[in-house]
Amino acid sequence: MRIFQLGAYRTDAGRSVPTMTSVENLFRESENEAEYTTGWVRIALGLTLFASGFLVSSGTTGPAGGYDLVQVRFAALFTIGAFLVLGITSFLLVVTRWFRPWMAFVLVTCDAAVLGVSLFLGLDGIGLEGNWVAAMPTIWAVPLLLAVGALRYRPLVQLWATIVIMIAVVGVVSKLGFRLFPTEVDVHASLGALESSIARLFSLSPYLMRAVMLTLTGLTTALAMARSRRLLMRAVSETARRANLARFLPAEIAPLVGENDVATWRQGRRQQATILFVDIRAFTAFSEKMDPARLSIFVSSFRRRVMRAAEEFGGVVDKFIGDGALLVFGIPEPQSDDCARAIACAHKLLALLDQWNVKRGFDPPVRVGIGIHTGETYCGIVGDDLRLEFTVLGDAVNVAAKIEQATKRYNTALLASETVVMQAGQQRTWQEVGRESLGGRGEHLAILCPHGHKV
Repeated sequence: MRIFQLGAYRTDAGRSVPTMTSVENLFRESENEAEYTTGWVRIALGLTLFASGFLVSSGTTGPAGGYDLVQVRFAALFTIGAFLVLGITSFLLVVTRWFRPWMAFVLVTCDAAVLGVSLFLGLDGIGLEGNWVAAMPTIWAVPLLLAVGALRYRPLVQLWATIVIMIAVVGVVSKLGFRLFPTEVDVHASLGALESSIARLFSLSPYLMRAVMLTLTGLTTALAMARSRRLLMRAVSETARRANLARFLPAEIAPLVGENDVATWRQGRRQQATILFVDIRAFTAFSEKMDPARLSIFVSSFRRRVMRAAEEFGGVVDKFIGDGALLVFGIPEPQSDDCARAIACAHKLLALLDQWNVKRGFDPPVRVGIGIHTGETYCGIVGDDLRLEFTVLGDAVNVAAKIEQATKRYNTALLASETVVMQAGQQRTWQEVGRESLGGRGEHLAILCPHGHKV
């Protein structure tokens, strides 16, 4: 079994099936865009929490009312500094293409750590216990950070972010102390001592900060939805584009259009390839006995058998030409067994046609001529995006076509050049039937036929 990579497709025994390469590239680009966006969100979050800290402490000149003004302002400065650093780090990782998927786990862990430190310094500076963590404007950063996770398409990162954020919040609450069942006396005593501090947490300024972070959360989720929609549209558009290309190009070549080496294919290249021509004998007389509907079914059935044989042995159906076809072996890269597979494809096709004749009872039976040659060819894609065509040109193609025509003179269904038979290592099962000047340079070429293949 032969498996080789074809950009977004893999060829397995000649059959093209899609792989995840293109999808992975699309998601990788989205991950980079997500980290770039979260960098901006971190900076916005840092600025918001910075303003929150100063607004909460505004008008306070000292430790009166339970405030440690220095610690509160340090918390604000630490928050903005940390989120700025994380935001810039995200930018640099993406821009320099150093970002790797595992780094997202590190970044969300740092987010949780900054949030935890900010909460602790803020509550401790005001002199409140862990029970008051829900009153801090900073806690509203939690839904914002989780909303940022929606920009990614990685559930494990979001799950990890949820876990580490909860660990940070629970850790702050535990460190500052948490009363499971505070008594009325405890509440009144706490309120009496910290009335000014608590009242400030529920004043206009902190509520404005809560509103700002809630707005940022909503905008972030809207952005996540917009990015999801854009990614979906890109995927659908790419799928439709490839489907359209597949109508004009061989299945093995269509995926390469849009990949990194498309320029190479459009410029064309020279490479070794094995060419197989097949043509129905006496098709004109055969078709005159059929009405258009039956003729269409007949040609379609013939082409299905050609494609079946080609797919089984890794051949590319370059094009169908009326009642004939041109197959290429060695696309996108030549292989050492191209000639052997071309011969096996020819035998398979002849067997399929024999079965078809028996099944349908054609009278006269359907006969074909097959010619095979190998050599240097020009391979490339020509045309524009509205009409692309894969082309194989060169002396090897012309010789293969002439060998196919020679099957009429030698009264046989299959002929191949001596080069093909030798490269396939099948000299013992083939016999020479003649030498002819088939090439463009006037060289005489030995033509061989399989033993017992006269018709």
